[in-house]
Amino acid sequence: MNVVLRENITDFLPEKPILCFLHLPRTGGSTINRMLKYIFGDRAIFHADLLAAHGGEGGLAAALAQGERMDQGAALITGHFGVAHPLVLHTPRPVAFAAVMRHPVERIVSLYDYIRGTPDHPEHTTLRTLTLCQALDAVPEFAVHCRDAQLRTLFNATDQAGIIAALRRYPYLLARMEALDVFADRLLGAFGQRLCGALPRSNERPVLAGVAPAVSQPDYAAALARLAADNRAELAFYARLPKIFSSVPKAAQLGMRAA
Repeated sequence: MNVVLRENITDFLPEKPILCFLHLPRTGGSTINRMLKYIFGDRAIFHADLLAAHGGEGGLAAALAQGERMDQGAALITGHFGVAHPLVLHTPRPVAFAAVMRHPVERIVSLYDYIRGTPDHPEHTTLRTLTLCQALDAVPEFAVHCRDAQLRTLFNATDQAGIIAALRRYPYLLARMEALDVFADRLLGAFGQRLCGALPRSNERPVLAGVAPAVSQPDYAAALARLAADNRAELAFYARLPKIFSSVPKAAQLGMRAA
């Protein structure tokens, strides 16, 4: 992927390929976004800003379907969206994807704790009164993030055939969260930049008085068992994922290779 990006994305003309950084919640994405904004400025287009400008996902999708261009002059688009989003489906430019993954169960537990410690989060009020195990059944808006969500975001699939099809269609740069600095350097390297020093971390889990973390809940073990069962495909994928993985469509194989 790095060779492809170095050759094609360093020129920010609209007809050139565009990189989509798919921000998976609780994987260090806020840290990467902060870096991208600092490095690229207005050439980094944020999904959240597009939603605000178009009144939500419906308005954004309608504008894209009518041919409105969101990517002109942009080096990349970043945010909480996936490969099947209208931003991807309606762009006339070739697309490459980059993302950081985290152990599926650990990520979901972190997301639950983060929401409960963030009073202005839309699901905070509901989750604050529920254990993690209870929330998996009672809050659909949360549960959707708890069933192979990383795979669905990255590949619009959870089965091996669907994942391989996505790898054959698009270039990918993926990393485990523990390799966040290496990932950042590789990502910047695709644009002829380098990471100078360690990334300052942002958006760490807040601590809110009176809100106990999931690990202290009496049904925590039951929640972990549920999550392991509901994320079998993602756990299997993650177990095979090296710290840094890159692919180009023609080279995608059944087995992953370290980059």
